[in-house]
Amino acid sequence: MKRLSAVLFLSLIFILSITARGSEEIPGSETVSVHLVVPNGATLVPIALLDGKSISEGFDVELEIIKSSDLLGAKLISGEADFAVIPSNLAAIMANKGTGLRIAGPVIWGLSYIVTSENLKGWDDLRGKSVPMIGRGLTPDITFRHLLEVNGLNPDEDLEIVYVSAATELVPTFLTGRSTVSMMPEPMVTTVLSKKPDTRILVDIQEEWRKLYGSSYPQASLVVSGDFADKYPDFTDEFIQAFSASVDAAKADPEAAGAAVSALVPELNAGIIADAIPRMNLDFMAAADARGALEDYFEVLKAFNPATIGGKMPVDDFYLP
Repeated sequence: MKRLSAVLFLSLIFILSITARGSEEIPGSETVSVHLVVPNGATLVPIALLDGKSISEGFDVELEIIKSSDLLGAKLISGEADFAVIPSNLAAIMANKGTGLRIAGPVIWGLSYIVTSENLKGWDDLRGKSVPMIGRGLTPDITFRHLLEVNGLNPDEDLEIVYVSAATELVPTFLTGRSTVSMMPEPMVTTVLSKKPDTRILVDIQEEWRKLYGSSYPQASLVVSGDFADKYPDFTDEFIQAFSASVDAAKADPEAAGAAVSALVPELNAGIIADAIPRMNLDFMAAADARGALEDYFEVLKAFNPATIGGKMPVDDFYLP
């Protein structure tokens, strides 16, 4: 009887010690599957060197690569994604839909450039030019139009913005000479630089934004389900630390990151990805530190079209502390 009482006492102490840690559930004998969702493309680079099975005992991170924007939205709305790397404005949209999504921090600070095969010098030389790009009304379009206006150009009168239906059209259109100026993202920029020797970067969109706001624009961010973060706060912190380390590793060893991305998606060329990484502006910054940059970005998008951030600025809970 005394032995039984001792066992019960120790069990009670154990339970109380768990309760004292907060609301986090401690994994038992079963491993917790953590669903990481990442769109196909440049957003794979930050997670390329992430070992999801060794972050924390009892948790197993499973990667799902999404190739459809509709499917990505569905995963976020349904709560299937525990973590995701997505456009920052999409995170705001999802939060404003009441999904409880929280932003852990930006990781891609813009990857768009204006390239040319002509002898152009700067913004004013874009007058009268046709500039193919993707994303009518989306964030690349808004950032481009904003910078055109800041530099004294009317986007609808002083040049012709030609919106192509798919990003895959930009490279062949430029390489065949059908366009001599184009706005495109990495890794497409690296592709045309490698295949057309007379190509050069005319405008670094990120640098131009930095001149205005003191930092580049937080184009893509790591987000986490609010329910998951509340249930597993310790693991959420551990995952964010591992994610940040993966970003640093990709910057330090682009070749390894390029090979890892190509292993995930064979049609993405390892060498091109590796060469593109220095121009992808990778840098993970915690949401608390990046809030000012995020809000500057959201304000520009909101002024153009409130729907691009879900109609209103995100509330305080959106930013993971």
